[in-house]
Amino acid sequence: MSWEIAATRDMIRDEASVVKRLTEELGLGKAEAEAYLEAIEQGVARGDHETIRSLLGRGMLIASADEKGYLPVHPRLALSNLFRSYGDRTTPEMREKRKMVDKLTAELVLVYEKRKGLR
Repeated sequence: MSWEIAATRDMIRDEASVVKRLTEELGLGKAEAEAYLEAIEQGVARGDHETIRSLLGRGMLIASADEKGYLPVHPRLALSNLFRSYGDRTTPEMREKRKMVDKLTAELVLVYEKRKGLR
């Protein structure tokens, strides 16, 4: 599967860039970032137990009602949960990081809400 998927298909345009921002800017591991993106696109999380447990702990996944799988938390809340773990949000660096989080959130919300039929 190509990492660059046409935006007209309501998919993440540049998945490699999103993974990079989630890992380098927000501290997720690569496996965590990829598992969360897959969960957003497919509606269910897949990955090894450690990856799933980590995403659950970070507030990015929740157990499904039947407890047979894990569902992605809405990107607005999931990314906010990650960002909230940072200390001082008043420095210029953190204000720039907040802008990046807002842009990343908007990109992921589109995919999440399209899959759920909200758009």
